Amino acid sequence: MRKNLLMLAVIAVAAYLVGVESAKARGKNYEDLRHQLERLWTSPEAKKARKRMAKNAQKTLDKARKNYLGS
Repeated sequence: MRKNLLMLAVIAVAAYLVGVESAKARGKNYEDLRHQLERLWTSPEAKKARKRMAKNAQKTLDKARKNYLGS
Protein backbone atom coordinates (compact mmCIF):
# COMPACT_ATOMS: atom_id res chain seq x y z
CA MET A 1 0.00 0.00 0.00
CA ARG A 2 2.78 2.43 0.90
CA LYS A 3 4.61 1.57 -2.30
CA ASN A 4 1.52 2.44 -4.35
CA LEU A 5 1.00 5.65 -2.43
CA LEU A 6 4.64 6.62 -2.90
CA MET A 7 4.42 5.92 -6.64
CA LEU A 8 1.27 8.02 -6.87
CA ALA A 9 2.98 10.90 -5.06
CA VAL A 10 6.01 10.70 -7.36
CA ILE A 11 3.77 10.71 -10.43
CA ALA A 12 1.79 13.68 -9.08
CA VAL A 13 4.93 15.69 -8.41
CA ALA A 14 6.33 14.85 -11.84
CA ALA A 15 3.06 15.86 -13.51
CA TYR A 16 3.04 19.10 -11.55
CA LEU A 17 6.60 19.91 -12.58
CA VAL A 18 5.87 19.11 -16.23
CA GLY A 19 2.79 21.34 -16.03
CA VAL A 20 4.79 24.18 -14.54
CA GLU A 21 7.42 23.92 -17.26
CA SER A 22 4.73 23.76 -19.92
CA ALA A 23 3.03 26.84 -18.50
CA LYS A 24 6.32 28.72 -18.40
CA ALA A 25 7.02 27.80 -22.01
CA ARG A 26 3.66 29.25 -23.03
CA GLY A 27 4.40 32.44 -21.15
CA LYS A 28 2.06 31.67 -18.27
CA ASN A 29 3.15 32.56 -14.82
CA TYR A 30 3.81 29.95 -12.12
CA GLU A 31 1.39 31.82 -9.88
CA ASP A 32 -1.43 31.30 -12.36
CA LEU A 33 -0.98 27.55 -12.16
CA ARG A 34 -0.68 27.65 -8.39
CA HIS A 35 -3.91 29.65 -8.11
CA GLN A 36 -5.72 27.23 -10.40
CA LEU A 37 -4.60 24.27 -8.30
CA GLU A 38 -5.54 26.07 -5.10
CA ARG A 39 -8.97 26.94 -6.50
CA LEU A 40 -9.51 23.35 -7.60
CA TRP A 41 -8.44 21.96 -4.22
CA THR A 42 -10.65 24.30 -2.19
CA SER A 43 -13.78 24.19 -4.35
CA PRO A 44 -16.79 22.65 -2.59
CA GLU A 45 -17.46 20.30 -5.52
CA ALA A 46 -13.91 18.97 -5.40
CA LYS A 47 -14.11 18.47 -1.63
CA LYS A 48 -17.36 16.52 -2.02
CA ALA A 49 -15.86 14.41 -4.81
CA ARG A 50 -12.75 13.61 -2.74
CA LYS A 51 -14.89 12.66 0.26
CA ARG A 52 -17.12 10.47 -1.94
CA MET A 53 -14.11 8.78 -3.55
CA ALA A 54 -12.52 8.12 -0.15
CA LYS A 55 -15.76 6.62 1.14
CA ASN A 56 -16.10 4.37 -1.92
CA ALA A 57 -12.46 3.31 -1.67
CA GLN A 58 -12.92 2.40 2.00
CA LYS A 59 -16.04 0.38 1.20
CA THR A 60 -14.20 -1.45 -1.57
CA LEU A 61 -11.25 -2.13 0.71
CA ASP A 62 -13.50 -3.45 3.48
CA LYS A 63 -15.35 -5.66 1.01
CA ALA A 64 -12.09 -7.04 -0.41
CA ARG A 65 -10.75 -7.74 3.09
CA LYS A 66 -13.96 -9.53 3.98
CA ASN A 67 -13.89 -11.64 0.80
CA TYR A 68 -10.22 -12.57 0.92
CA LEU A 69 -9.63 -12.86 4.63
CA GLY A 70 -13.01 -14.33 5.42
CA SER A 71 -13.60 -12.28 8.52
